[in-house]
Amino acid sequence: MNFDKFLEIYGDKPFIESSTYSLYTSNPNILRVQVNKWKQKGYLFELKKGLYVFSQKYRKYPISGLLVANYLVYPSYISLEHALGFYDLIPEMVSVFTSITTKKTNRFRNKFGLFKYNSIKKSLFFGYEMKDIENENIFIASPEKAILDYFYINVANIGTNNISGFKDNGFEYFKSLRLQNLNKINTKSLKKYSGEYPKKIKDLTKALLEYIKVSRGAFKKLDI
Repeated sequence: MNFDKFLEIYGDKPFIESSTYSLYTSNPNILRVQVNKWKQKGYLFELKKGLYVFSQKYRKYPISGLLVANYLVYPSYISLEHALGFYDLIPEMVSVFTSITTKKTNRFRNKFGLFKYNSIKKSLFFGYEMKDIENENIFIASPEKAILDYFYINVANIGTNNISGFKDNGFEYFKSLRLQNLNKINTKSLKKYSGEYPKKIKDLTKALLEYIKVSRGAFKKLDI
């Protein structure tokens, strides 16, 4: 198969999977060799073993790192720091694409950036939605789920496990996260979602809810 024919077959698809070669040729191994040569010539970029995209010259549609993140590991959704940055809940947009998956913890680096996947049990794989982000359908955690995912993955680094402990130290842990725009957080959803998590995460969420209450009260006083 020549490259023009390959482009005709896969040109309308955002991703090229080697597992589909047998649908279009009687000798997929020869096509794998050809694809490797095209990759070396810069016609294609390899995202991970067996998964490719066309270089920008041959790509019919733009592809974002967010879409790549959803596709590299399935099932998965954008969460943790990248989602917190997307919702402007932390001051900066994180360049690393952080995701949650029920598959094993993993990471990939390719032309689109660094992709990190944290594993979570199936019972906690919820609280995400498909959003239209720059004309792409992206699976991303809600603001509340992104926070809980962050707590769950980083809980080993948190020393205090009760609400009074957080109050006593002036909520320094939440301040260290540089959380902002707390009005974007749906406290009812946050509380509801936290009910599915272990006790330490529930306690941490209770403390966060108190911190949000105190923070909102402080802003109200400033508005007067």
